[in-house]
Amino acid sequence: MRMKKTWFGLFAVAPFALMPVACSHFKPDAVTAGAQTAGAAVPINARPGPVPLAIQGVKDRYAPDSHMAIFNLGVESQGRGLVVTGEVSEAAAKLETVQAIERTGIKVIDRIIVLPGEDLGDQSWGIACLSVANGREKPDHKAEMGTQVLMGHAVRVWKGTAHWFLVQSSDGYLAWLEQGSFVRCKREQLDAWNSSPLLMVTAFEDRVLEQPRADAEEVSDVVMGNLVAKIGEDGDWFKIKLPDDRTGFLPKKSAQDYAAWKQSRHATPETIEQVGRMFLGRPYLWGGNSPKGLDCSGFAKLVFALNGLELNRNASEQARQGTEVPVDANLSQLKKGDLLCFESRSRLDGSERISHVGIYLGEKRFIQSSQRVRISSLDSGSPLYDERHSRMRIYARRILKE
Repeated sequence: MRMKKTWFGLFAVAPFALMPVACSHFKPDAVTAGAQTAGAAVPINARPGPVPLAIQGVKDRYAPDSHMAIFNLGVESQGRGLVVTGEVSEAAAKLETVQAIERTGIKVIDRIIVLPGEDLGDQSWGIACLSVANGREKPDHKAEMGTQVLMGHAVRVWKGTAHWFLVQSSDGYLAWLEQGSFVRCKREQLDAWNSSPLLMVTAFEDRVLEQPRADAEEVSDVVMGNLVAKIGEDGDWFKIKLPDDRTGFLPKKSAQDYAAWKQSRHATPETIEQVGRMFLGRPYLWGGNSPKGLDCSGFAKLVFALNGLELNRNASEQARQGTEVPVDANLSQLKKGDLLCFESRSRLDGSERISHVGIYLGEKRFIQSSQRVRISSLDSGSPLYDERHSRMRIYARRILKE
């Protein structure tokens, strides 16, 4: 497994860096770019021979999951050589791609762009300023929602259009955020936000008001996991500032000092179950990882985040975390708090992949977000029996330390 980029260290040390994916998001993705017209760059996989194999080898190292790294390349013939175009998110990926093609004996004209784009200037970072910023798979409101970024949490900005920006959250997930759902900033401004006296919202939801009284005008809603900056106090109210500099008042009962909250986290099987049960009945939402709605991996991620542990965003990525636990018919090796990862067969290409995840509770019971957050059983004699997921191949991962 490749290690995360060093820039992740610039984010707030926050298990709540929740955001960019739904339960699986595994899709067959070619190394792509451009339309297949004469003289235009065409998808790499459309060309037989050693070049696509060379480029695919680099992609497999730097971007095995297209939701976690940018590697979109195309090639165009020019004389006896190839013009390589497209975008990558790592300079090393560009260098290795050129070298890999040159080793095949073909001359390369390198037109690969290393993001972030120059048009962003030094504002290539961002902080979510809505309670829940919805990350789309494409820059369009009609596009599939892949993840959510909670207020006060940072993103890396890679490129933008007139109204949308391709960003990457601290767990590595890529998604498009609409302008206005986050504020772009310089690295120094992000550092200043992370070092400010932050509060974490611990209530399921509440409101930031213009004045410290319940009948005041609303400034913004907030949900559990949001981060806001404390700038004062007024009786039973915190005076706070949001990432976009809006100010208001939040009831003290709805937030805690973030640094103290992090220090108080001690994940155990019992606290994992306790937090999971807090969300019983909450609706399933594809791409959701907030109390407003949760997909399967978003639910697992949120539960562990509230216990101070960071999970990746996708079920397929979570299935690579922790240590593997053998699974037998009686689930005898499993412990409360283990992840149950369910494998299904793709309708597109017949391949098998992790498409669902839940949290094991013991006695063949597990808690999951499927239709809604609910407790289910793998025991066919139980009234909670989940026949659909019981038919799938099951893997288990242990996240909690022994």
